[in-house]
Amino acid sequence: MRYPEHVIEEVREKSDIVSIISEYTALTKKGHSYTGLCPFHSEKTPSFSVSEDKQLYYCFGCGAGGNVITFLMQKESMTFIETIKYLAERENIKLDETYLSEEEVEKNKKRQHLLEILKESARFFHYQLRQEQHKSALTYLTDRGLSLETIKQFGLGYASPQFNELYEYLKQKGYSDELLLESGLFLSSKNSQMPYDRFADRIIFPIFDLSKKVIAFGGRVLDGSLPKYLNSPENLLFNKSRVLYGLHLAKTSSSSYFILVEGYMDVIAMHQAGFNQTIASLGTAFTPGHAKLIKRHVKEVVILYDSDGAGQKAALRAIPILRNEGIKVKVLQLKEGKDPDEFLKTHGYEAMKKLIEEAPVDIWFQVLHVEKKYQLSNPEEKVKFLQEIATILAESSSSIEQAIYIGEICSKYQIDEAAFKAEMNQHQGQILKRVREKAKEPPSMMQKQQLFNNEVIFLATLYHYPQLGRHILKYIKPEMFQEELLYDLAKAIMENLEVGDEVDLNYFTTKYPEVNEQNIISHVLIYKDQRYEDMEILQKMMTENVKRLNKTYIEKRLKQTTDIKEVQNLLFQKKELDKLNIDYING
Repeated sequence: MRYPEHVIEEVREKSDIVSIISEYTALTKKGHSYTGLCPFHSEKTPSFSVSEDKQLYYCFGCGAGGNVITFLMQKESMTFIETIKYLAERENIKLDETYLSEEEVEKNKKRQHLLEILKESARFFHYQLRQEQHKSALTYLTDRGLSLETIKQFGLGYASPQFNELYEYLKQKGYSDELLLESGLFLSSKNSQMPYDRFADRIIFPIFDLSKKVIAFGGRVLDGSLPKYLNSPENLLFNKSRVLYGLHLAKTSSSSYFILVEGYMDVIAMHQAGFNQTIASLGTAFTPGHAKLIKRHVKEVVILYDSDGAGQKAALRAIPILRNEGIKVKVLQLKEGKDPDEFLKTHGYEAMKKLIEEAPVDIWFQVLHVEKKYQLSNPEEKVKFLQEIATILAESSSSIEQAIYIGEICSKYQIDEAAFKAEMNQHQGQILKRVREKAKEPPSMMQKQQLFNNEVIFLATLYHYPQLGRHILKYIKPEMFQEELLYDLAKAIMENLEVGDEVDLNYFTTKYPEVNEQNIISHVLIYKDQRYEDMEILQKMMTENVKRLNKTYIEKRLKQTTDIKEVQNLLFQKKELDKLNIDYING
């Protein structure tokens, strides 16, 4: 599905980028722009800039950039279409569905109806929890230490033992059996074929998406029956690998890291204690999808799973998944109290905070876990142990990290550093060989990427230093930029320099909606490299890039043309390039 340009244009123009970004970081007016701490990386000195005029943002620290649409795509892990829908709803813009296929219209309607059903159900469950006849359910939660405020914040509820209570309530609202069954709230009776409540006689935990809409439920029994926990099945709204419980709250935390726990009650107890950066996967294995979600918000995670065997295994599975996304990992194993909920009841906030701050990095967690498998007093066992540790350390992409832990490990286990390094290097060689075999990009692609980066920097300089940019227009043309996006940017900037036409941001928003494309656009239109305030450096940079662009373009044309006269002309131009001297004074 693709929205027409006029729809995207209206949504972008009516969405105030300053207002939206201010919900994630404090912005201060500075000249024609706003500045603040970057919401994409941890920093102490503001390097994040938002241009109200251009409706673009750019971080001079980490390079994140784009428009209001890509900002939400990055921060909320939404697709382009989801972001347009969200902004349209926020700004009360009615999306015209006449351009959608019948299938897309029906899918949108069904999605909206399902969201309404789940919203109504969440209200119903919360209401039931507060009724006198269900006092035991509320008592269960308060006895677990939850305040009424926390219960309300997480929208906790109760489904009564009557297997048709929610069904009858929603039927009165006019929803069809087909839609109710698709919501995941009901099962179909084998005998009567009548739907009945899936979560009967359970404490209810609403599951929210990043825009704080209820998309599923979890239910916990009050007695010892099994299964102890039950989740909604996956459907149009709910995909377990793309949802983390508590993320809709944790994303607004000012913390530079998330705390990853196992279950609903752990998340809720941690939030109530003051650790509002806590999240959990929904009774399922931690996945790469979860890691990608986390990466949108923080670069560090403290794993705080239960201290039993299952919790340790789950942590070991999660570590490489998080590391593959470039996320720094620490692992905290609670010695006293099986889970965070129990520990907080016994020891409180300060004790937990201290343990989290002192949590060991994942390398040591893995080392100590492996140590339990071997009898280190036996030389053969110790060799196997150290070989396995060398394999783990070889996986690290940081040579600094390796250097630190080599020293610590060799000291602790009394092994010669040179021997341990040799073993680790052997494993690294095998890893490097596998990486090379799997590499999709040949070296030439890397060279092209560098060329691409040079052209982005040059276009940004051309745009921000128009007093010199106009002097070189006769030496360059848009065709010299091979990538389509850079061609369009070059064309727009050159027209801006020649006749004063403003860069059409609506055109670039609709034609190039992807985050990486908008990042490039915002870099060109916002990033002004201070190095080029020095006129001598600026002139040299301009001249060198003009020569480089012309040389690349001439060589490309020489390969393409068969016209003798053009070949001769191109060879002459190539020869004259070395003599090129641009007069920046007289133009």
